[in-house]
Amino acid sequence: MLRSLCSTVRRSIRSRNDTPVPDSPRDPQQESRVTHSARRIVNTLFRRRFGDSVWDGVLRGSGITVLLGIFILQYMPTAGPLVGFVLVTIWINGPIAFLFPAVYEPILMLFGRMYPPLLIGCLGTCGTLYVEYLNYHLYRRALYTDALAPFRRRRLVQRVTALFRKMPFFTVWLCSLLLPYWPVRIVSPLAGYAVRRHLSATLLGRFPRLWFFAALGASLHVDPKVLLGISAAVAGSALVLILFRRAMVVAVGRNRVAEGSAEK
Repeated sequence: MLRSLCSTVRRSIRSRNDTPVPDSPRDPQQESRVTHSARRIVNTLFRRRFGDSVWDGVLRGSGITVLLGIFILQYMPTAGPLVGFVLVTIWINGPIAFLFPAVYEPILMLFGRMYPPLLIGCLGTCGTLYVEYLNYHLYRRALYTDALAPFRRRRLVQRVTALFRKMPFFTVWLCSLLLPYWPVRIVSPLAGYAVRRHLSATLLGRFPRLWFFAALGASLHVDPKVLLGISAAVAGSALVLILFRRAMVVAVGRNRVAEGSAEK
């Protein structure tokens, strides 16, 4: 009796699984609404401007990187951290680069332990070139405004610009390889140096630098927690110094206003 009951249940389950499920009727109005909302999202992402040119480029580049990362993760699930590395590269070298001095090198060493240093160098260089292209046009537009005309007429600025024009390619290459890079971000567009040559020199200087730190992390075998702690400590220290300096400027301004009102 029990065996016959079990066989009957199994047959009913099989018959239910084998019966085809009828297709639900399509609603043309619902499909048109979905298509319209999708078009609105695409128009917002690709036609709407987000802030100035650099912030707009950083946000768009981050969005494209995320979309490509989703596509890549379907075929290579282990490549997820690489997408995060490219995003970190774009943001650290973007408009908030002054907040994160000496933070990128420990991150390179960390990823150099997980992936081939040559791959990290290539990805980091691509992200850096993309952001520096945006930075070049931002500084060029800002430096040639009427508000910064007195800055351009200073003797020191004119001397530095004249020295830069003697060896522009070598200067950009040297700063991207060994020296701080922020001076050429200002001097290169101020001197009218071509953006293609500027990026070419950056490429030749940045790639060996990024590869070196990634290879250094792979050879030293430093604990990832230590590298993350160093990056967080440097970023926190820089942020504290910036906030302290801003607070001092506000305090000095308030004292001057108080002194002026007391004299009156």
